[in-house]
Amino acid sequence: MAHRTIRQAVAEALEDLTRDDFDKFCHQLRDRRGEPRIKHRDVEGKHFLDITDLLVSRFTEYGAGKVAVETLRQINCNQVAETLDSTTKALMDKGDPNFRKTSSGELETKPSQEAEKLRASQRPLTTVTVKKPEEGEAEAKACVLSKGGDPCSDQLVLSRCTIQFGQYKGQTFKWLLENDASYAANIVASHQRERVHTKEQSPLMVNKDSLTQYAMAYPEVIEEVTFQCEYEKAKERSLQPGQEGKALVGFGKYRSETLQDLYESKTSYVNFLRGKKSTCTPGSKMEDAIRYILQRDRAAAATAPSRPRAARKTRGNWVQSTRSQFTSGSRPRGRKQKRSWRRT
Repeated sequence: MAHRTIRQAVAEALEDLTRDDFDKFCHQLRDRRGEPRIKHRDVEGKHFLDITDLLVSRFTEYGAGKVAVETLRQINCNQVAETLDSTTKALMDKGDPNFRKTSSGELETKPSQEAEKLRASQRPLTTVTVKKPEEGEAEAKACVLSKGGDPCSDQLVLSRCTIQFGQYKGQTFKWLLENDASYAANIVASHQRERVHTKEQSPLMVNKDSLTQYAMAYPEVIEEVTFQCEYEKAKERSLQPGQEGKALVGFGKYRSETLQDLYESKTSYVNFLRGKKSTCTPGSKMEDAIRYILQRDRAAAATAPSRPRAARKTRGNWVQSTRSQFTSGSRPRGRKQKRSWRRT
């Protein structure tokens, strides 16, 4: 049965208890040390529906679920507690992803370990089969219902829709935002550019429409999509002759800077990238940055002024120089002869 409210879920959990367990539950409620306190007269001789109303009125509906789960575990009704806990979480689930953040609080754009493993295990598909939109929506609603969620919540249903293309095919939209937000933003940005030129309603395009609708409900994704658009514009500018440095770095803490600014002002980071030459992923943004850095290095080496070499003195040159000194009347300094004062 699909629960529509936490109140109903709590009531059904209490109804499933034996009389002894229900009495233990009420007794444990009286022994709670946290506020607000529940007194003996509040629970004495009360029906499970009365206890449900009491919990909701004292702790709010969401709090009632938490207190009920906690109390059930304290009286060792663990199975009922686990069922109520999962149901409560499903009812509280609005389909919102838990975005991964960096230590500085920014959106983590690197794929998660789970995403990396999935990508590594994927095999290239020779044919791509895309489900019909109504079929995908029906599966998403069935998934929501199986977890006790509300199938009338559009965002929740969208969160359970699955990707019908690419390296994460078969994963839900929510999973994608939680595990590779940058990839999702890239897909959305690319799809928005596609939609400027076409109104095609193929199953693939509708699937991308749904992903865009779901993802763009979150400011974190909007910001990332905006960056992806700026990155593509800068990339187009960099294709002009002599404008390679106008491209954006696209990754890491300096991703919003141009390659030219990075090379000319971030020496330590540039040195770090030079050391990644042999280990970076082919075709990655890091490889593009390293290629630009090495290109600038070669250009700098080619235009650097050559320093004249100091002439080495060989033995032959020294002898010739000495002879020329003799012929010019100069006398090489030698060891002074000692004057003898002995009388003969």
